[in-house]
Amino acid sequence: MNRNAPIKDVLAIVDGWPSSMSAVDQALAYAGQYEATLTVIVITENLSLAAAIDPMAYAQVLTVSDQQQSEHLAAVRERAKNAAIHVEVRGLFEATTLLPGLTKAEGQYADVALIPGADRWQNDGLRRHITEALIFAGVPTLVMPATWKPSPARHVALGWNASLEAFRAARAALNLVEPNSQIDVVIVDGLESAKSGQPLTGMHIARHLARHGHNANVHATSSATRGTAGALQFFAAHQNADLLIVGGYGRSRAVEFVLGGVTRELLGNQRLPILFVH
Repeated sequence: MNRNAPIKDVLAIVDGWPSSMSAVDQALAYAGQYEATLTVIVITENLSLAAAIDPMAYAQVLTVSDQQQSEHLAAVRERAKNAAIHVEVRGLFEATTLLPGLTKAEGQYADVALIPGADRWQNDGLRRHITEALIFAGVPTLVMPATWKPSPARHVALGWNASLEAFRAARAALNLVEPNSQIDVVIVDGLESAKSGQPLTGMHIARHLARHGHNANVHATSSATRGTAGALQFFAAHQNADLLIVGGYGRSRAVEFVLGGVTRELLGNQRLPILFVH
């Protein structure tokens, strides 16, 4: 346990359906490592506005949504009632379009945000929008696969391209990993520099990480067969890294939507825990 890590406030976002309960367990275990306060925000989509033109339908949908929120809040509170750490459970009940912005505001007061990945949300589009909102809030956002069992991070892979987001990701790594950790700095498509004998782009950041007491090495890999997102995940999994850390959204969301991007690919095809830092 890294008791000196500056992790005091952990935020988790779930939708409260049964498929998200394992994410509550993961959040409890993660926050427990740092003896941090855990805030769990249970979001409920207010679908009544879609029926506003029909007073009878509006009232019926509002009643169902209210009941659903109460049930989800009760389920999460029951899950967390025996936690050894301080846990706050709050609900957000709003129109679907407003929920990402509200969760972004919550993220601004957290050291790290946790969010379950695909297959544990009723509305996958909402999952993406909330995850993106948290990333753009500037809070390190850890997307958790269902199979992940939180443990102290002693070996991480850091995706590196010398961007501002990558620098911020490296600083987040210093806060989140254990002392004397293994940090693999991964350069995708940096093979030509390696073959020519020229210093790899990541040598300077590896030296900086080493000065903080970590065992940092630079690795070059190719995107030829898997793409950049696939190459990063394959490397991290092959090296048995506890976590992949990347700078999220080096370009605007609009450009990423039109052209595609590594962040969107990682969010859509995640195979291991990934920490995004913007």
